[in-house]
Amino acid sequence: MKTKILLSFGISFFAAITTQGQITEGKYLLGGAFSLYSATNQNSNAVYANIQFGKVVKENTVVGVLGSVAVSNMNYLSSKYKISNYGAGIFYRKYKPLGKKIYFLQEIDALYQHSNDVQTYFLNVDQSLETKTNGFSISYIPGISYAVSKRMQMELTMPNLATVSYTSIKTIDSRLPSGVSPKKANSISANVNLNASLINNFAIGFKVLLGK
Repeated sequence: MKTKILLSFGISFFAAITTQGQITEGKYLLGGAFSLYSATNQNSNAVYANIQFGKVVKENTVVGVLGSVAVSNMNYLSSKYKISNYGAGIFYRKYKPLGKKIYFLQEIDALYQHSNDVQTYFLNVDQSLETKTNGFSISYIPGISYAVSKRMQMELTMPNLATVSYTSIKTIDSRLPSGVSPKKANSISANVNLNASLINNFAIGFKVLLGK
């Protein structure tokens, strides 16, 4: 049996629906998502959650923090895989009105991310290969926001359209003799995230405006 649950708590059903949303100084911006995946026939499961919270420091300008966590497990034949990923950072978001309820938004995220990938496999004895990754990235995210109500914004964005990142990787192999140092590598990269499939370049989300 295969199940998938996706919940976006950026949607607020108690929001007023008669007044245009105003991104005014002193308000707070809240958004996020949670997903749970389980496939018993594949013996795998995964959970993902993220949250974004900021303050409108002046009209149409938001500064805040964001965080994410993702954990997945999978068993395949004689191997086990466990992947954990954590991220935290800050963001700066600017809205430019295009009409009565429509805004063009631009966001810059500065993130620290840590991931740990452990593969345990069995030959004659238990063996494992562990990869630890630490990195920093700066991303640019453009999009369009529409004021559905006084307190809720619906967004169409291009996540991480352009990203510059630094990554440090350490690989620990249990087969190596005692005293042998783990393999280490560092990389710096710059990427533009455009997929051949147009729909994969966009994401739909919601943000709630809190406060008076």
